[in-house]
Amino acid sequence: MSQIKPYRFYILYVLLALAAVYVLTRSEAAIPVNKPFELFPQKIGEWRMVGQARFDKQVLDVLKPTDYLSRTYMSEDGHQLTLYIGYHDGGPLSGPIHSPKQCLPGSGWNRLQDEVRSVEVNGKQIPYVSASYQKETEKQLFLYWFQVREQILTNEYALKLATAKNAILNNRRDSSFVRLSIPATENEDLARQKGAQFIQAFFPAISETLPH
Repeated sequence: MSQIKPYRFYILYVLLALAAVYVLTRSEAAIPVNKPFELFPQKIGEWRMVGQARFDKQVLDVLKPTDYLSRTYMSEDGHQLTLYIGYHDGGPLSGPIHSPKQCLPGSGWNRLQDEVRSVEVNGKQIPYVSASYQKETEKQLFLYWFQVREQILTNEYALKLATAKNAILNNRRDSSFVRLSIPATENEDLARQKGAQFIQAFFPAISETLPH
């Protein structure tokens, strides 16, 4: 029978110690957004808002954001997408961010593929996840990322680490989830192109709204 190597115990001890520090230093202070979502731009470039949704209590009880924005925008050539920003302020009423990898399959969506892409905004590469899902004959493209202060993250493990680090170093636990939903039944490549254009146009406004 093979023996467990000692270094594995050291790694476990370090992880347990970090978890203990996180629990002891975690804050219940709520960090507000920089700007109210009501002031988020309704039009930038070729994109203008054509609808806004408010969720019912059942949905909010699942998502548990402390504030959120859900709007539909349309480009000048008629393409529509929905922008969702869920903000979790780190206070006692703030719940954790729910990953699309768990939520969407639970709603009947089957994941076809996902990959990390990036788009250049003001000379800086902004990474995001590009994931396509299908339900019956309908296909949707979801472009999303997680955000902890100015750090852009594309996976759930990095989100947990960044949140813990922020709690230890800055006594803050606020985080955000940004997602675009784009119909892609007819042309997924075009949907991805329009989504990237939207991110280029709106990322500065998103960055100005969320706390740094």
